[in-house]
Amino acid sequence: MLRLTGYPLIFLAMFSIAGGHWAVLQTVAWTGMVVVYSKDSSLAAALTKTFSGKAPCKMCCAIEAGKQKESRLPATVKADKKLDKFLARSAPSAPVRPESRFFYPPVIGDEASTRPTSPPAPVPIAA
Repeated sequence: MLRLTGYPLIFLAMFSIAGGHWAVLQTVAWTGMVVVYSKDSSLAAALTKTFSGKAPCKMCCAIEAGKQKESRLPATVKADKKLDKFLARSAPSAPVRPESRFFYPPVIGDEASTRPTSPPAPVPIAA
């Protein structure tokens, strides 16, 4: 299910974040301009007029305005300012425990270090 819907949605989100929608819209605008300009003159002249930037169409102007508006919006909020506000508000309200030393309980017997039986004299060899 992830491959069927998840990967295309992830790709679409990454494409949109990278500004791919502006590239698609600009390509559509340029194609329309070439079609309109090639009706009156040759294809070479239409391409030159399209990509010269001297006669942009309404769609090109709208795309440029959208790009400028999008670039003015802050992409992220500075974390250091938010952190300073958070740290200034959160003063420690609980008292701090005094440091206490921790000791392990003393060993009562030495039973764990000695074995009740010794290992077999000749070590058995597995065949």
